Amino acid sequence: MADPDDRQAEEGGYVAQVMSVLATGLERAVLHWRGREVTAGEFTDSVNGVAHKLRGLGVGAGSVVGILVAPNSPEMFYVRYAAHELGAAVCYLRSTNPGSSAEVLPLEAQLTILLDTSADVLYADDENAVRAKELAGLAPGGFQLAGLADRGPEEVEEPAEFGVWDPQALAVIAFTSGSTGRPKGIRQSGRIWDSIVRTTMTAITEPDHARMLVTTPLSHTVGPMADAVLASGGTVFLHEEFDPSETLRAIEEHRITRTLVATPHLYQLLDHDSLATTRLSSLRQLIYTGCAAAPARIAEAVSVFGFALVQGYGTTEGGRVTLLDPGDHQDARLLSTVGRPFPEVELKVCDPDSGQELAVGGTGEVWLRSPHVMDGYWADPELTAQVLRDGWYRTGDIGCLDEKGYLRLLDRIADVVKTQGVKVYPAVVEREILALPGVGQAAVYGVRDADNIERLNAAIVARPGARISPDDIRSRVAAALSAQHAPEVILLLDELPLNDSGKPDKRRLRSLGSAAA
Repeated sequence: MADPDDRQAEEGGYVAQVMSVLATGLERAVLHWRGREVTAGEFTDSVNGVAHKLRGLGVGAGSVVGILVAPNSPEMFYVRYAAHELGAAVCYLRSTNPGSSAEVLPLEAQLTILLDTSADVLYADDENAVRAKELAGLAPGGFQLAGLADRGPEEVEEPAEFGVWDPQALAVIAFTSGSTGRPKGIRQSGRIWDSIVRTTMTAITEPDHARMLVTTPLSHTVGPMADAVLASGGTVFLHEEFDPSETLRAIEEHRITRTLVATPHLYQLLDHDSLATTRLSSLRQLIYTGCAAAPARIAEAVSVFGFALVQGYGTTEGGRVTLLDPGDHQDARLLSTVGRPFPEVELKVCDPDSGQELAVGGTGEVWLRSPHVMDGYWADPELTAQVLRDGWYRTGDIGCLDEKGYLRLLDRIADVVKTQGVKVYPAVVEREILALPGVGQAAVYGVRDADNIERLNAAIVARPGARISPDDIRSRVAAALSAQHAPEVILLLDELPLNDSGKPDKRRLRSLGSAAA
């Protein structure tokens, strides 16, 4: 006979599972944000209050709720949970990473998202009330406004009834990082979100004591991971942005057991002055993801973080794909891979042009099939048909599988630079540069000149106190790879601009490269 909580989870999905766990200890702190605790009871009351408000505005199955709140605030949970209780979908307007140098979405982009997704309600907190009213003014009658400020103190929160959870219905309209152009909206059903939460829970080995630090956007990869911690009875610590000093302080002060960072953020932790004096013994998992990692830098990380290190490879469209586990990190030969597929994921490497599967060791486009793959792009059936083939998702990543199932990624197809008749994979050059003394972070990319000829550029951040010579870097790269792999333009920066997923923002870097050239 199924456990009552299991039946509730089946009927109401991940939200029902989290809420049932919260109900077992209403005084327990489940969130920490801006120096204050949020108890399970406060969390529950807030979700119920938002659900009642949204229901009063007519939100239900088939509705879309836009979310415009402070980055990584508790409201990001409350509104999503409330919408999903009612059978509605959500989309986030503040989808940029506040810890990066990427700019907040401009007014026009936010309005486009609301109109393109046919949002019925825009939920905004006090900090974003002015922007929300601006948006509403540009689309009269297009959507209604809601927010926590709308709730009067006299309201008594009653438990919101779980709706009939339809795992096939639209749950989230997410947006890609835009690494290959304009960010694309993708359709994620409740089935996908449930699956990610459920499989993530299986990796939590300290369920009642899990203490997760969130420094990347809850609207992205870390969102369902945080849900899994809550569903396991753990606690989530919310930071609005990634800061290496604050991250290390939080790990020690709050005895953090797990966190997820972008690969460039991991490099910042390694180069931070206080790393050597920070107590890291509580860490069970330090997951890094977002872009290709340099084996030389990961070897450094292994010496510091040991068996806590986990590398994850995934995409917004395809969900989690592969895992390089703590044991794999002890084998230096595997540090150039992104690990092996999760149990629920199938991988194959195909010829990018013909779509024919290649033999083991062949280099081509990575295709995947898993329960986490998106339902399709929002309002773009043609693009959906291009990337979804007979249940397989074409990632656009170039890589190869070895005989043991480990995946090595070379680069994005769209990022390959053809210079002097040679195809150059920027990620390969990045790894070579990051192996050089004094280099902390690096990004390599192509920039077209006035004659439409693509030139190889690099942006580099030195480690603290190090001096870097562009000529020395060019000569070393040329010696290790080839003259065509040596960047023609090298920018020395104090900080590497990152996009919303924590990847180097190559579009912004290209504009800098053009100016430098």
